[in-house]
Amino acid sequence: MDTSQSGTYSEAHDSEWEGRVERAANADVRELLRSARRRRRERWLVAATVLVAVALTLILMVRIGLFDGLLGAETPAAPRASTGEPTQPAALALDVSHPFAKSPAANWPDGAAGIVPPEARPVGGFSAGQVANATRQVREMLMASRLDPRILINHDATAFLGALAPDARRQLEPLFGTGREAEVQSLVSLLAEGSRLLPVDPKVTGKMAVHVGGPGELVVHTNYVFVYAFGTDAPGKIVDPLDILVVVRAEVDYVLRTGDRWTPGSQGWWYGETRGYAYSIACDAYHRGFLAPAFTERTANEASPTDRGLYFDPDRTLPAASGCPK
Repeated sequence: MDTSQSGTYSEAHDSEWEGRVERAANADVRELLRSARRRRRERWLVAATVLVAVALTLILMVRIGLFDGLLGAETPAAPRASTGEPTQPAALALDVSHPFAKSPAANWPDGAAGIVPPEARPVGGFSAGQVANATRQVREMLMASRLDPRILINHDATAFLGALAPDARRQLEPLFGTGREAEVQSLVSLLAEGSRLLPVDPKVTGKMAVHVGGPGELVVHTNYVFVYAFGTDAPGKIVDPLDILVVVRAEVDYVLRTGDRWTPGSQGWWYGETRGYAYSIACDAYHRGFLAPAFTERTANEASPTDRGLYFDPDRTLPAASGCPK
């Protein structure tokens, strides 16, 4: 065997192999370097993305005021969780010198100034003078029954009863001071015990009309609304201007009977058909025939009807249901 040839072949082969290995190694090194550079770029990209996200989150948190407490700004108090209990409305600041200011009665006449007789004209067999005299007397009866402190506060009906025919007076007298006041409340206004009016005149509006009744009868139809302002020792219960006001609407026919057809005891003024309504009132007192403001018998947060004009307007049809159903 020729060993020289064999050695020559082996050295050449090894040299070629080493070259391949070196080239392969160099290629691997370059690939590793490229991979490292890619990883570095990817890490920078991820870091930059995270930094941008964190910055945007911080900006949003600042804008919504999350850090206001830490930065010294006032933080609004968190709303209290509901307990399921009704909230009490804030008490109303009352101007007792102008108690009607925020009610439909604000611009009505005071007291007797709101009771104005119509222009007198002859009616049936009654002359204009007789009609004028009749409406004047009815005005005085309305004042005596609805505005006079003697009847309102002291329940002294002397002036009112004295204007009626003797027989009519005898019918009504037993209804005062005997627990039967509810039977006469369509004709008079009586304050409930413990209630007091503010030192202002009630507000009054309405009208009267005259027509002929039966033989020897002149009828004066009255339709008036009286609004009374009450004082209170519990201002915390007053949350609405009407809480201290009581509204009474009274439609009463006063009938003047004259002539020989009537006995002396029946001649004079009688009461005919009566209708009425009370609003914003203490119903327990009203059922006994007396007036007291509604707040004395209810909690302060009870709602009131919204159509208040219905109860203040004498030209509106009387509501079908009573303000104090029994």
